[in-house]
Amino acid sequence: MSWLGQHFSAQRHLHCPCHYPRPLLETRQAVGLLTKLRFVDNCESAKRATKTDQPYCIKLPRDKKVAKFGEVITIAHRGKVHKALIVGSRKPGSKRLPCYDTHHIVMLNEKLEPVGTRIVAPIPSELRRKSGQWSKVIALATKFI
Repeated sequence: MSWLGQHFSAQRHLHCPCHYPRPLLETRQAVGLLTKLRFVDNCESAKRATKTDQPYCIKLPRDKKVAKFGEVITIAHRGKVHKALIVGSRKPGSKRLPCYDTHHIVMLNEKLEPVGTRIVAPIPSELRRKSGQWSKVIALATKFI
């Protein structure tokens, strides 16, 4: 390819819309490995969680790259490993799921039952569709969006 051909192809490449800055909603991240999370229930670990000592994701379901709403992940907090359910995410999903400022989780025990006795933050009503599996989590929630 001649210099002139290279010049025009590079020029076309610079004007490609993929090089423009993305809007804020597209740059929001889903829950991946080492993503910091926020407890929305009143379990003992949530009471001790501070800004500098937040739980983070250490394992995703079925070795996926990202976890979505309603999936169980493995988290680490204060040197201990726990299971948690994602009940809110920063990444916009379908039109029915709200977008939060942080990733919200509810801590689960070994039997996949919630550890806390109350959920403080609003929960998306999409979780009711999975009511057979997460009926105990729905029973603890006070607000739905």
